[in-house]
Amino acid sequence: MFLRNLKNSILESVETLLTSFIVLMTVYVLVAFPVEVSGSSMSPNLETGDRLLVEKLTQLFEGYNRGDIVVLHPPENDYIDYVKRIIGIPGDTIKIINCKILISRDDTKFLLNEEIYLSPEVCTNGGKSLSEGRIYILKENQFVVLGDNRDNSSDSRYFGIISEDRIQGKVVARMWPFEKVKLY
Repeated sequence: MFLRNLKNSILESVETLLTSFIVLMTVYVLVAFPVEVSGSSMSPNLETGDRLLVEKLTQLFEGYNRGDIVVLHPPENDYIDYVKRIIGIPGDTIKIINCKILISRDDTKFLLNEEIYLSPEVCTNGGKSLSEGRIYILKENQFVVLGDNRDNSSDSRYFGIISEDRIQGKVVARMWPFEKVKLY
């Protein structure tokens, strides 16, 4: 009797562990995954060691919006994750000029208001791939991403416009450190 109960307990435990593993892997592959921030390109909003929850479903249902923080693979490198903010979306015409980002869309021109996440004195300079004063038209599935720490960020200004298939998902929460937990 004891051996039968022990055998049933072991089988139930194995079944529970296997089911839990399958559910967690399904969530990880299809729904969401964790990422740890490494580097200062998103400082002061995100710092090295911050742990983020990244969901994958946005791209299937609503698409990405200007201002979203995303995790992406830079061009030509599928093995590194960058955390950046979307600045330009498909259909935008973008120009970096006088430390600001000018966007034209549907016969409307405006300076991108970034004061929600950047201090007003931050200057956005051009780089080798997004030059100062040059106009860039974003086609379907093309995005411009920048780090919030504009003086210390490898982003679209240096590696160019990215395609949507390089975006791995949208950051929905900072889960760690505990005192900085935040939903995005």
